[in-house]
Amino acid sequence: MDSFLTDHTHEVERRLVAISVKTRDSCSFFKAREDSLMKLRECWYCTFGDFDKECEDLPKQGYCKFKK
Repeated sequence: MDSFLTDHTHEVERRLVAISVKTRDSCSFFKAREDSLMKLRECWYCTFGDFDKECEDLPKQGYCKFKK
């Protein structure tokens, strides 16, 4: 029996949790959406930014869906 096994549950949980972001936030993993006319380096224009674009008011809070 291998006694050197490590439980990586905590690391996996942290990686799977979506990061709360605001429209004007950015990071080094920015990737412009193909359908976006603007290519500003902000979460609102990022492929990984998940905002409710159907709501009447501009959403100020969203989630980053970047996966390693």
